[in-house]
Amino acid sequence: MKHRFLMLVSVFLLFGFLSLNAQGIDPFNQENNSYFNGGFGMTWIDGTAYTTFTLTPEFAFGKFGIGLNIELLFNNSEGFKFRKTGWDKGAGALRMIRYIRWGRKSDPLYTRIGSLDAATLGHGFIMGYYTNQANYDYRKIGFVLDIDFNTFGFESVTSNLGNLEILGGRFYYRPLRKTGLPIIKNFEVGATYISDFNPDDRKSTHDGVSEWGMDLGLPIIKTKFLNTVLYADYAKINNHGSGKAFGILAYVPNVFGLFGIYAKLEKRYSGEGFLPNYFNSLYELERNSLSAEYFNVNEPGVAVLTKAQYLNYVGKTEGIFGELAGQILGKIKLVGNYQHNNGLGNSGILHLEARSTDLVPNVQLKYTYDKVGIGTFKDVFTLDYRSVAQAIIGYRTFNYFVVSIVYRWNFIYDEEKQEYKPQERFMPQVSFSMPF
Repeated sequence: MKHRFLMLVSVFLLFGFLSLNAQGIDPFNQENNSYFNGGFGMTWIDGTAYTTFTLTPEFAFGKFGIGLNIELLFNNSEGFKFRKTGWDKGAGALRMIRYIRWGRKSDPLYTRIGSLDAATLGHGFIMGYYTNQANYDYRKIGFVLDIDFNTFGFESVTSNLGNLEILGGRFYYRPLRKTGLPIIKNFEVGATYISDFNPDDRKSTHDGVSEWGMDLGLPIIKTKFLNTVLYADYAKINNHGSGKAFGILAYVPNVFGLFGIYAKLEKRYSGEGFLPNYFNSLYELERNSLSAEYFNVNEPGVAVLTKAQYLNYVGKTEGIFGELAGQILGKIKLVGNYQHNNGLGNSGILHLEARSTDLVPNVQLKYTYDKVGIGTFKDVFTLDYRSVAQAIIGYRTFNYFVVSIVYRWNFIYDEEKQEYKPQERFMPQVSFSMPF
């Protein structure tokens, strides 16, 4: 208990001045900026060196935005042979399109096609911080469409337009909106349904998993200076268990131009066969067959499990979810959240983000980290196949030239061994970067 408490406090202290909320506030304000980035360098993947050419521009025109990610690798030890991995399966050539979007998550109309970096439905009790990009080589083309008609609206998400995999949505209704009464006019009732139709990608098996839920939300204060919301969620995984959660969130967007703060605290109660935030940041890994050790299951005769099968081993438990996010002086922008279920081994899930632009003149920093299967404080800092991480440090030598080092840790599927394994990439590069 002491280690879990220290872990949660450490996340809060490290990310203690914060403006991102799980439902789509953008503290980094990246989707409103335009950049033209491109460069060349070296990449080391599993000890093999590649010459790398990249082009990653992002363009924003009002509510419209598009981002590209063109990365070409040539094997230095095989006569600069083009590395086809990532282009021969999955999205193929469409992997060059990182995203096309209209609006932002909090707008009345928001849509996005391509990479899903932190997809969330409702308060995140069923789907929170889901990404379809955990496997960096074989990226998928996802789709999001949210429309708010004031009195009612919906959120929707699909993970892969090239194949029917994860598909879900949430409908919400504000029954008292037209009364105009303070506070209660914003009362909201929501219903969510989501399904992964084929987790193991084999049509011969019938291993689909579905989840549905109901939620209530009541904004107590809703002004441009302060937002606070009380909410409650209930969810049920079909043919398995159910759970519920009660929470409060508060959001202060700007305090005298110095900093913004977002905080969220949620108490969760889970029945047998239920996991909160089932569709999480590493679900793309967990939906496949993994070693029983990954799920902390030590039963004779059980060597591998999918996440859906793991539900049969999950007992009744309770836990907590906490999140902090925000910005300082517009220079440091941070996000941190952590969840844990008491009595359930290795149930901790951590998500961290940090960015700094020009806090130190000409220096740019970016860090993202997702980790599941956390059991002890030591696990937080251990990179393994439960982890996805990326760190970038860059120095602007001239107006438009940046020397940087990129470190990426993700997972890949080893077709020879038929199992997932971690993959490490180290990429020094020189880039042309011009904001406009």
